[in-house]
Amino acid sequence: MSKIDKAKEYINMLKVYMGILIALLISDISGTVKLFQNDDRGTAFWFGVGSIILLSLAFVKLAKYAHKKIDELEEL
Repeated sequence: MSKIDKAKEYINMLKVYMGILIALLISDISGTVKLFQNDDRGTAFWFGVGSIILLSLAFVKLAKYAHKKIDELEEL
């Protein structure tokens, strides 16, 4: 497998991971909103808020890394 093919495959895997993060983020947001609407602001609600923040940060970091790898493809 050539270097460029390997780099493209790696970037495709990053896209899959980003899709998984988006799916987790959407489901976490919907669950947290449901808790908020039911006036249930207990431990589960705050855990949901924290995980939304963490998942969002992970997505941003992964997106920046993917863009960096895409820019490196020009060098190959």
